[in-house]
Amino acid sequence: MPELHSLFRSSGSRAVAHLLLPALVVLAGCASLPPWLGGDEALTATAVEAARHDAAQRKLHLAVQAAQPGQARLAQARQALESLLADDSTEARAHHPYARALLEQIRERQRLSAQLERLSQEVDERNRSVEEQKRELGAMHLRNAELQQKLDALTEIERRLSPPALQPDPGSTE
Repeated sequence: MPELHSLFRSSGSRAVAHLLLPALVVLAGCASLPPWLGGDEALTATAVEAARHDAAQRKLHLAVQAAQPGQARLAQARQALESLLADDSTEARAHHPYARALLEQIRERQRLSAQLERLSQEVDERNRSVEEQKRELGAMHLRNAELQQKLDALTEIERRLSPPALQPDPGSTE
């Protein structure tokens, strides 16, 4: 490096140094290339690893998208997560904690959804029962009113009837 330093001492060579210095820095950095830029073996192994990672990440992303609230694709999300959890590659195992947590949430949402449906059906049945009971109660009120009118009519008839005349006792002295 000392000979390089002496080369750039002149003012004319300084302009060349400003141009060559970035290129030299780039070339010096190439001495330690990452493995995927090295040989073909490293490239294919890294490409396979990256493809596996991408596939695992896509499954997780698909599951997250399908599990969004308000969407009825929970079964699809659950299937994607179960597929990801069944994959035993290193790349997929990195996503397993997230997949397990999301799968547990989806299972809970499905359980709560089924419970909500069952409770909604029970409420509907009870509402129908209450409506039927209201109709029956209304009919009973009408029947009660009719019977009360008949009873009042009978009472009025009895009141209008004159009381029987009392005959005096022959043995009584008045």
